[in-house]
Amino acid sequence: MQSLDPQIYAQLRKMAKDRGITMQELIRAVIVPDWMKKASGPQKGGARTGQRPTRRLRRARPTITA
Repeated sequence: MQSLDPQIYAQLRKMAKDRGITMQELIRAVIVPDWMKKASGPQKGGARTGQRPTRRLRRARPTITA
């Protein structure tokens, strides 16, 4: 659920109309991804502050026998 200032709502409505998409599509395709990028910030390795970086496990390579 969200609430928007009427002026902000009007700006978003205009942006959506200019792109030929609905308000909901604008929020899902443009606003949320941009917000997610900004929220994650330029942190090293993609780890959030206060968390240890996770290690990726390697898959064992299959043994080839002839």
